[in-house]
Amino acid sequence: MDATVDDGRSGSKATERPFSSAALHRVVPLLVDWYRRPDQFESFTRYLADKGLTGASRTLVVSSLLLVVVVMFLTRFSPAGPTTHGERTANLVIIVLTALMAAILATRGSLVRSWSYVFVIYSELGIAAALVLYSNPLAAVAHSVMFSVIGGYIAFFHNARMQTLHLLWASVVVIGVVARIAYLEKYTDVPSLIAMVLLVGAAIYAIPFACQFVFSILGTDALKAQRDPLSGLLNRRGLADEVGLMLHRPFERSANLVVAAVDINRFKTINDEYGHDIGDVVIEKVAARLTQSAGPSALIARIGGDEFILVDRCNDQEIDSLEESLRNTTVTGPEHPVVELSVGIVAAAGPFGSPDRAIAVYGTLLRSADQAMYAAKARQEHAVVVLRNLQ
Repeated sequence: MDATVDDGRSGSKATERPFSSAALHRVVPLLVDWYRRPDQFESFTRYLADKGLTGASRTLVVSSLLLVVVVMFLTRFSPAGPTTHGERTANLVIIVLTALMAAILATRGSLVRSWSYVFVIYSELGIAAALVLYSNPLAAVAHSVMFSVIGGYIAFFHNARMQTLHLLWASVVVIGVVARIAYLEKYTDVPSLIAMVLLVGAAIYAIPFACQFVFSILGTDALKAQRDPLSGLLNRRGLADEVGLMLHRPFERSANLVVAAVDINRFKTINDEYGHDIGDVVIEKVAARLTQSAGPSALIARIGGDEFILVDRCNDQEIDSLEESLRNTTVTGPEHPVVELSVGIVAAAGPFGSPDRAIAVYGTLLRSADQAMYAAKARQEHAVVVLRNLQ
């Protein structure tokens, strides 16, 4: 169905052709935005947890690995499968490694991003290795449909850049393996081979691409709901969700849970004397400086008009670095005077024994950081108060 747009002349509707320049101008920005979006592993994992679907998703991942085990085992009894001693040995190695990967993922406490990457990389290499063991190109093409499973997984848990790499890898593997086997086996039924490649290609490419694009676009509202529109930082809801995920990951013995509360000194005066537009500029600048001062794993949120919270897992040296950076953090600009901050930093040494204990400690640190920030604010100057080894 053609889209209709107002032609701007008489209130009538003009038909917009799907491949017109106007249509392309609408679609291209969406595609660019989709491609640039960050990895969605954390947000989708949290969504599954909120819906009580974590166990179901883990079952699907493990089941996909067990399916590979079954398929690889059945090929041992097929004349199109591995025939030489070396090929059968390689087939057995893949079966054992895949079963081991399934057991690891089934028994882990939680599927973190690093293990998700391991799963994807192993699957990409494992499928490619399995294709090499076929002696019949049609059988190899049929087995390559397993790439669509990985593509679907990436569509929901990761980003478009990883999906692009996956599709390029699948293309190279399928074309290379099929061409090699067809050449070595002197395969003559080229039309059937091309038809099979096109059919399987639709599953490998079209389905994951559609899932990735639609899920990313629909996920925009969920992402915005967790972000402060002015600063781009997390809001209260986003911080609570992200901290929950952080505290469910084990703490190393050298790691501290660190919470910093930050307040902009005399922010109301800036708004009153220079206007809210300048106040917004100050908020954006402070947000940028906090992001520069914090480590890459830090969670930073704007929880009020001029209030910010920073949460991270740091060793003692990194706490010192954060303290020094925040002591030197002031905001300047030609449109407003120097803006100073009041900062309270508190820390508790891990590990905490359990996620529930870590969450309880976080609540204590949040209150203590707020008190430390007010102690800094009482000095009526740019100040940082640090409290360590809280329990």
